[in-house]
Amino acid sequence: MAAIARLAGHPEDLETLDVYCATGFLRRAADLLHLHHSSVARRIDRMGRVLGLELTDPTALIRAGLALTTWRLLNG
Repeated sequence: MAAIARLAGHPEDLETLDVYCATGFLRRAADLLHLHHSSVARRIDRMGRVLGLELTDPTALIRAGLALTTWRLLNG
């Protein structure tokens, strides 16, 4: 959760991660965020490095989603 806290300084990253975790698809997340898919891919790659997860892996994506949800519950 400390890694999620590092992302919290960038609300657009939290939104991107939230949408990507919910959809599981880069292009669908890009459509919902009204961004080009390459922009979302760059964000996901950067956030994956911060989180220490390969966010294209389904298991890692679930872990990231759980960490984000837990962080939000604990931090209001």
